[in-house]
Amino acid sequence: MLSVGYSWGFCECFLDSAEAGKVMVNEDKIKLMTKLAVYEQGEGKKTLPVMQYFQGDYIVFNVLKTFISTTIAYGIILVLVCVLGNQYLMENIHKMSIEQLVGRVVFGYILILAVYLTIALVVYTKRYSEAKKSAKKYYNQLKRLSSYYDKK
Repeated sequence: MLSVGYSWGFCECFLDSAEAGKVMVNEDKIKLMTKLAVYEQGEGKKTLPVMQYFQGDYIVFNVLKTFISTTIAYGIILVLVCVLGNQYLMENIHKMSIEQLVGRVVFGYILILAVYLTIALVVYTKRYSEAKKSAKKYYNQLKRLSSYYDKK
């Protein structure tokens, strides 16, 4: 049998001479499938999982994670400050107002928490909207690809 080779730049297909006239490759479809595959392997790994959530759920979930991690980090820093300043604390504890000390610690916690939660709210809102735009383009390309198959 005689083999005939076809080359489309990035795709090669070798067919028997009897099948050569029967195969029709839509180059646009192949380019679109390649774009979709590249998206899924690259940017899609980040954006497509985001689209599994509603916007409010995604933002609340991530702000809650920020709240928990900020609280843990503040606690660790507070413990380190107490451990490293242990000598000063022991020498001056009788001179300190415990109410003032607790007030400062609580105020610092609330201030740090407010800053981090605000930043998290802005960041995750922006990430969701960018992922939504990107996923919309992806889904439109999927619809276009589906229309190629519907034409058959």
